[in-house]
Parts: sequence; C-alpha cells; structure tokens
Amino acid sequence: MYLEIVVATGQLKKYYQSRKSHCNVDVNLGGVKIPLYGAGASLEVSDNDRVPMKLVFDVWSHGNVVGKLVKSRHTRHVSCAFAIDRDNSKPIKFMKDSCTYG
Repeated sequence: MYLEIVVATGQLKKYYQSRKSHCNVDVNLGGVKIPLYGAGASLEVSDNDRVPMKLVFDVWSHGNVVGKLVKSRHTRHVSCAFAIDRDNSKPIKFMKDSCTYG
C-alpha cells in the first residue's frame, strides 16, 4: 500500500503443513498499471532515493483437532513498513520486529 492505495496484490497457494513443523514461504507481489490518482507526484526520486511502502496482509488457517470432530480457525493481521530503493532490485527480507501482528 502507498498512501492507502493498493499497488500490488498476490495470493499464496493452498498447502498442508503438519502440526509440529515450520516452513518459510516466498511470495511475489505484482502490480500492473495501478492508477495512483495524484499520488504519483510524490513517487518521484527524492534526496534519499527511497519510496516508503506498507505491506498489509491477513493469514487464515484452520485445522482439525480431533479428527474432523473439532475444527479450529485462526486469523492473523500483519502489517510491515519498509522502503523501496530504486537502485536495489534485491528481494526485501523482513525481520520479526519489523512487522506488527494483530
């Protein structure tokens, strides 16, 4: 998001993960021909060549606790602030403390 305007979207493929395991997932976000309605003037190169952005997403999960008799569902809202450097095209890695979880 840039100034409350969605500039890229993406979706994670559905997958299964066992209870006592963990995994890292890479996600590519893409935005094509996103109208910024006047916000584009502030996207011009500034003194520090960085554009502030905010990544906002929700993680939904559900699991079967006792076979299929008891189902648990969880939702987590995540928000991460970062800046895009126009000269650096490397993937952005987020640290645990750079995001807020709710």
